[in-house]
Amino acid sequence: MSGRRPTRRQVLTHGVTAAGALALGSATTLAVTRWAGQGAIPATSAPGALLDDASRINPTSVRGVLFADPSPERTARTVAPLLRRIATGDDPAMAVAGVRHSMGGQSMLAGGWVLDTRPMNRIDLDRAAAVVRVGAGATWRELIPVLNEAGFSPKVMQSNHDFSIGGSLSVNCHGWHASHPPIASTVRRIRLLTAEGDVLTCSPTENAELFALALGGYGLYGVILEADLEVWPNAIYEPHFESMPTSEYATRFAARTSEMAYGRLSVDPLSFLEEAILVRFTPEAGTAGTVLPLTSPAAPELQRAIFRNSVGSGVGKTLRWTLEREAAPWLAAPMSRNTIQNQPAAVFADHSPDSSDILHEYFVPRARLWEFVRAARDLIAPSGVDLLNVTVRDVRADGRTTLAYAREDVFGLVMNFRQEHTARADDRMRDLTRALIDAVAAAGGTFYLPYRLHATAAQLRRAYPAWDAAMAAKRRLDPNLVFRNGLFEAYGR
Repeated sequence: MSGRRPTRRQVLTHGVTAAGALALGSATTLAVTRWAGQGAIPATSAPGALLDDASRINPTSVRGVLFADPSPERTARTVAPLLRRIATGDDPAMAVAGVRHSMGGQSMLAGGWVLDTRPMNRIDLDRAAAVVRVGAGATWRELIPVLNEAGFSPKVMQSNHDFSIGGSLSVNCHGWHASHPPIASTVRRIRLLTAEGDVLTCSPTENAELFALALGGYGLYGVILEADLEVWPNAIYEPHFESMPTSEYATRFAARTSEMAYGRLSVDPLSFLEEAILVRFTPEAGTAGTVLPLTSPAAPELQRAIFRNSVGSGVGKTLRWTLEREAAPWLAAPMSRNTIQNQPAAVFADHSPDSSDILHEYFVPRARLWEFVRAARDLIAPSGVDLLNVTVRDVRADGRTTLAYAREDVFGLVMNFRQEHTARADDRMRDLTRALIDAVAAAGGTFYLPYRLHATAAQLRRAYPAWDAAMAAKRRLDPNLVFRNGLFEAYGR
């Protein structure tokens, strides 16, 4: 049985996940797991689940959901029979999912199977080597306390802890860690379940092609079962705040040193994208590697209230920018590296049934930051799209992955927009996205692939010149297209 995808207007107008379908999908999942354990997947089963991702405007009817086992070895044995049926055409293809924080179907496939990796969350820390072996389904929320108890911290991760490790590796994430390439630079090795059902160890020296493809490969080259990641000493960090015109940000940043840093650009209508704040964190002497209390950042309810009250309100944005620029430096206190990262993105999330927060990210060579920001300002201001936040991150050149988005040292600009669940709003967002992609390309930059699939095929290939070679490798390594997802359906054909 193949699932039927809702029409675009149904998706954008209603954009909700049916509770009944999810309940039925869960029952189907349990049954499929039992069948897989017996070495066979039935040709037909009860209707599958209706899944969604972080956009909440992408409900997708899938054939079924298969949960991983906590053991990577048992997961491989459980999934292999289904992979064989997919390869022979007896079942639809499979997408690989963690917590589905992507926004364009990268972790789902209409009418296909979805492997939910979250149960695969085993964590083993080698303190002497400063390396942690972690299952792909574990979240950073689960990993940080384990590292914290030993005086360690993630070396590179996103700025929030909601995401799965496998998902972070599949998008080759980055964060507030200054002077570091994306997370692929911290990976010693991965174990990968291939389309043929084999489990391969991949590293820069062993199965190196698959290693470079799978990291930042969005699950198209196999299932990342577990990974060995380098870790970093935890420490108490002292925050430093500095305000400046955005035109001076690149120069000021280059003159400062820090272990973690981020920037904010003003969305205040009175200084829209023309003012910036640089926040740097430097370790306090004598605290590196010590075991420190793990807390979450203070006053999340207040942070949320200030952020959400700026939605659709110029006055709210002015107030928020004033507080961030003037009050935050006085209120900020030293905190541990782990505490800085121990916060969910959900603190700020839109819970309205009628709208969602939609992320974009653009990577621009550091010397051309202001060039791109000026162009973005002139595109966003008249667009009618509500820009809620812009965070600037330092990302160093990535020499490990095939689909690298940082092929030189860049600033990553994470933009958070509010979008209503209507077809008209999505059309407006699509048009703005394409205009911003053209603007960042003109400045020598790229855009990030985990978000809405609004780029044209030509824009994607311009930003990722290795795309066609990566898709050729996909067909050579997975000729039956066992692993597919929304990203591949849009651009890989």
